[in-house]
Amino acid sequence: MMRLWIVSGLMMAALATAQVWLAHGRYAIAHKTTLARHHVENTQAEINRLGLELASLTRPERLRELAKQRLNMAPPLPMQVWRP
Repeated sequence: MMRLWIVSGLMMAALATAQVWLAHGRYAIAHKTTLARHHVENTQAEINRLGLELASLTRPERLRELAKQRLNMAPPLPMQVWRP
């Protein structure tokens, strides 16, 4: 009879330990998931910001002005346009 109580006690201790270990594992996974979600959100925000910056830098008006100022370019004259 005493042996049954000892075995039962050991089983209960083992199950309690396993429960705590599993709870800790779930917490660690939830924490890593949260960090990964934040990283994805930050990366998406950076992608959006860079997309807006690219759109701003490649505006035709801006490129036309840069070509005129820095490269001394001008729109082609009709005789400079070749049509096959």
